[in-house]
This record gives sequence, structure tokens and C-alpha cells, in this order.
Amino acid sequence: MDEKNETLGRRIARLRLEHSMTQERLAGELGVTPQAVSKWENDLSAPDISLLPALARTFGVSVDQLLGVAPIVRAVVPAQAAAPAEPGAAFEPEPEPAPRPDRDARPHTLHIQLHDGDDGNDVNINVPLGLADMVLGASRKAPGAINLNLGDAGVDLDLVSEAIKRGERGTLLDIDDGDGDHVTITLE
Repeated sequence: MDEKNETLGRRIARLRLEHSMTQERLAGELGVTPQAVSKWENDLSAPDISLLPALARTFGVSVDQLLGVAPIVRAVVPAQAAAPAEPGAAFEPEPEPAPRPDRDARPHTLHIQLHDGDDGNDVNINVPLGLADMVLGASRKAPGAINLNLGDAGVDLDLVSEAIKRGERGTLLDIDDGDGDHVTITLE
């Protein structure tokens, strides 16, 4: 199948394999499950629109190229350029490639980890930062939403939201209560 007729899922799979990545590694970098990556690659679903820029950066392409709107151009070195120059010719070093944007400079995932000391249940939630503020806000306003009832622990979710907006990285919250419950909120 040529690139022009390639589906988004097949393009993601091809680019992932070209970069020698596993589905698990790609999922970890994007803050999704490996099952989500598998569904994308099998054209059973598509990545969330907020993940497209990070997915494109991961593969070193533009969003247009990722979506198949623009062709993916690969640098080809002509045979003449690779051949050695005349003996004694001046050596010209190859220009260094432009630095890639550092994906790790700012966090891209809100990770909430809960351990219930009473029954030993563990819950791990990974939320793309684009949706994190909505998840934290929904937990306080919408019935049936994720219940992060941390008010008893003296946690101000507005301060957590501010840390997300400022792009702070690392552990924002690490709470143990006397009953064996443990909550950790990190930005990765």
C-alpha cells in the first residue's frame, strides 16, 4: 500500500516500527494504554485530537504528514555527495541537524495513583494534560464523574490545576492517611 492510500492506523504502525518502538513504549510516551495504540493501528479507533501533535513529534513528522495530508519526505543523500572529494580538498563538516523540540521539557500526562488500604485495590489514571483540568474540575462539579474527594486531606484542587497550567513537573501530591490509603498525583 502506498503512503497516499495508507490509513491513519497503518501509518502510525509503520512510523512506530521505523522508530523501533513497541506499542507499550509509544503508549507510555503519550500517556495512553498499549491497547489504545493497538486499536489505532488496527483502525478500530483513532487517537484523540489533543494527542496528534505529540504523536507527530514522537515520529519527527508534522501533523499534516501524520494525517496523510502532506507526504512524508525523507532525506536522501545523492551518491555523488557521499563519494569522497579530491585528495587534499578542504574538509567541510556536515551541518548539525536542528535540535528537535524537547518533548520532556514540559509534562504531558497527569498521573493519579490511588491505593485503598482497606481492600488493597489500586487505581491508576493517566490523563493527557489537555484534559486534566477538565477531569479535576469535573470531580468537583459533575455527579457521576471521577470522585477525587481529597477535601478531607486538605488538598486544594485549584492549586493542582495551577501547577498543571504552569507546566510543573514531578510529584504534586503524595498523601498517606492513617487508614492505609495512599494518593499520589504527578505530572510526567
